[in-house]
Amino acid sequence: MGYTKWQFFHNVLGSASGVLATQAMLYAMGLGAGALPLSAAINWVIKDGFGQFGGVIYATMVGQKFDSDPKHQRFWSSVWLQTATWLEMLTPLFPHFFLIIGSVANIGKNIAWLAMSATRASINKTFCTKENLGDVTAKCGSQATAAGLIGTALGVVVGGTMDVSVHTLIVGFVPISLASLWGNYKSLLYTVTPTLNIERARLMLQDAIRVDNRGLVFSPEHVLSPRKVSRVEKFMREIHHVESTGQMPGIVISANISKLERTLSWTHCNASVARMIGEAFQPQHVWNERYYIGRLPHAASSLYLWYDDRASDADVLLGFYHAMAYRRLLGARSPGDACIKSYVFARQTFASACEHIVSSGWDTSIMYFSKKSGFVNVATPE
Repeated sequence: MGYTKWQFFHNVLGSASGVLATQAMLYAMGLGAGALPLSAAINWVIKDGFGQFGGVIYATMVGQKFDSDPKHQRFWSSVWLQTATWLEMLTPLFPHFFLIIGSVANIGKNIAWLAMSATRASINKTFCTKENLGDVTAKCGSQATAAGLIGTALGVVVGGTMDVSVHTLIVGFVPISLASLWGNYKSLLYTVTPTLNIERARLMLQDAIRVDNRGLVFSPEHVLSPRKVSRVEKFMREIHHVESTGQMPGIVISANISKLERTLSWTHCNASVARMIGEAFQPQHVWNERYYIGRLPHAASSLYLWYDDRASDADVLLGFYHAMAYRRLLGARSPGDACIKSYVFARQTFASACEHIVSSGWDTSIMYFSKKSGFVNVATPE
């Protein structure tokens, strides 16, 4: 109900701001000064063509992120849409640059509309109580249509009560645009995403893996459910790694090895970097898993986690589970080889942990941790 309420609010004001922007663009093209010339119509068509082309390129670049981070993509789609609308509002100030400004704005709008439609299925799926995705999608569509009609009427009323000038239109546009963004943000707080990416997996496990006088322990009662994670999940920016917390190091996932060697060589000697990478990828004489963990001999150094290109989704989760236990031991300054101890713990408790993770409502059938292009191919001797 909360999501529906705030999305309706967002859609109403988004439509209203669009009406004001269209009014400003028509004013910039000289509609108020006489008949619409042929050149203006051609400019309008060209800007639409650029916008559609930009949307195609964006969809090709983003791909799987619509599924892994639907809340992030949905939030920024509204930001892009309002930014594009803002550019359209400025066209009367620069009428000679109408084609350039209009094309850039239309690219932003097409990107926003594509992101909204691409994330709609993932978000609607979270509201299904049974196999009723079609019913949920139909109801969301009808509510969006109703909100659009109300927003269009509101935009017409606001635009009609103002002088035909860009300055007065902007005065009406700014508060409506900001309120629309706020409504979208509030609606996403009610969205629950049951799949695991790096941020959601960290939040799910951070209190479940602990260190006491017995060593590492897994506390199933502290595994956070998708609903609890959604309340604290950061979705306004993309998160690719686990950041350090207190004494616990961060976890860098699928780092490009060539770039890593160049970057770390500035702060660590080349021999240490080469040794860390070599030990991480050496033939696994201790365990035979499809992931690799490395760490520089420095107290504040992050853990580096790579996945073999043959790794399954279960391997991906196991590697992350091991790395989370490893960082927990390092944060507790536990004596002994933290990597070996955390691996033994991970292997002994992983099956039970997976059962509790699934029973908490998480979908572990696909892990959104890294693109397959970020996995490594390690040749093993025959």
